[in-house]
Amino acid sequence: MAITNHERVGKALNLLKDGLRPFVERELKSQYQQGWFDEMKATLPPQQMSFVGSEAEPFGDIAIVLTVLWNQWNNVFKKTLGHTERSLVSELREHRNKWAHQEPFSSDDTYRALDSA
Repeated sequence: MAITNHERVGKALNLLKDGLRPFVERELKSQYQQGWFDEMKATLPPQQMSFVGSEAEPFGDIAIVLTVLWNQWNNVFKKTLGHTERSLVSELREHRNKWAHQEPFSSDDTYRALDSA
């Protein structure tokens, strides 16, 4: 059976989560030391708290990673990333939300999402 565009985007988002996790954790720990996990949780809206894992496995969903990147940009991530990367985070958040809400993806959307990841 052929893989759907929705499944392709889901796989790309999982790979993105796994790839970004070490960077996001490292930068949060550098800024907040032992309090990094509490600071990470404090930046999340209540509806995303159910996707937060433990300090050992904090990112249960790519939405958490992307929200933390977005909401902690000024305090943490703009020290190492630029405007282009911030724009990519915004675009990835849009694609993730579209995916999570089962909106259809065209092949063009799929390849654009895969290229961003």
